[in-house]
Amino acid sequence: MLLDETGRPQATARTNQRPAARPLTRPERSPAATAPSGARTVAGREAVLALPAEVRWVPVARRCVVAVLARWGLPPATCEAAELVVGELAANAAEHGRHDMTIRLCADAGVLWISVTDSGAPVSPPAPRTPDSEEHGRGLAIVEFLASQLRVRQGPGGRQVDAALTVAAPPASAAA
Repeated sequence: MLLDETGRPQATARTNQRPAARPLTRPERSPAATAPSGARTVAGREAVLALPAEVRWVPVARRCVVAVLARWGLPPATCEAAELVVGELAANAAEHGRHDMTIRLCADAGVLWISVTDSGAPVSPPAPRTPDSEEHGRGLAIVEFLASQLRVRQGPGGRQVDAALTVAAPPASAAA
């Protein structure tokens, strides 16, 4: 399904066409192959979002992540921290990536892993820094402050940043 800038499904000419019949088989994947190394997944606790690497899609990424985490029942404090982390990492991927970015969420055992992967170095060189650029360059510092772990890996296909957030326990009054 394609989404527009507001995060709503995009209407296409093919929406009403029935796709050709194909067998509904999925290859078996081990959880370790899909989650950041060291993270385990549980059924219903993994989500993947692929978007164009453009700044205008960053708010869509944030809204989608918040919606998924709320559906999973994560506490508001964790959702807010995740929204900030995704906003910073998606903005970096949009600014420095080439074509697309992928956001992966994995939650298990009190830890939420957020992975953002871009598709490589930008086609054009970065713009020269201006006096207003003092507002930029703090994204990873913010993520590092919020995350219990942070890993940055550069590969031939792009950069992947993994951040682990400790899932906040619900308030004592909610548990009673």
